[in-house]
Amino acid sequence: MFKYTLIIAAFLLSACASEPLNFSKSAKDDYLKGKSLISSNKYGRAVQFLEKFTAKYPYSEYATKAKILRLEAAYLDEQYVLSETLALRFLDTHPTHPQLAHVQYLLGMSYYQESSSANHDQQFSNKARDTFVALNQKFPHNPNFKQAQQYTQELTDRLAEHELIVGKFYFNKKLYVAATNRFILAKNTYPNSHQTDEVLYYLAASYIALKQKDYAKEVLSILQKKPAQNQWRKQAEALM
Repeated sequence: MFKYTLIIAAFLLSACASEPLNFSKSAKDDYLKGKSLISSNKYGRAVQFLEKFTAKYPYSEYATKAKILRLEAAYLDEQYVLSETLALRFLDTHPTHPQLAHVQYLLGMSYYQESSSANHDQQFSNKARDTFVALNQKFPHNPNFKQAQQYTQELTDRLAEHELIVGKFYFNKKLYVAATNRFILAKNTYPNSHQTDEVLYYLAASYIALKQKDYAKEVLSILQKKPAQNQWRKQAEALM
């Protein structure tokens, strides 16, 4: 019985997916239909419908709105490569549009959804962070300012953690020059990350391993501005 239920469900889904995308003779009515598809959580159908809408009504007053709607539908449907592409295209072709901040936020979110943990390549984490930073700099009163700020901090921490992971790998292999370069990169590029103190400790330890005590003392002086009970300050002081 269960097997037949699955077959029927699959058939119904297939039928819905192949249902023709019918248009009226009104751009407004068809635009509202696209919105209705999204409201009904039919995001994939909305993406298809709005793509055809743009081709059918290229000069309509709803054409630009439909582009944003399609971008939103693609994002909600978890088609992040498509939503990224649509957002970039919109930003390029409509540089003064009043909803530019909203589109740029969706671009940042698309990159964010494509990004990986600190143990993996950080290409999309970098893109997402840069997009959110640029968004809040250009549109300081945008409605997503706080969310973008939170994502920026999260991504900053992730990127710093990535450099720390790589640096510690080199450090444990006694490749101290390579380790030092990674820790310096993390220190200078992500000074506001939550990993900064640990980065400074390993940087000081790397300098000591390279017999560069003066540089190690400089790094220690930064850590000594932290509270005396700070874990990484204590460990760095123990190295000297």
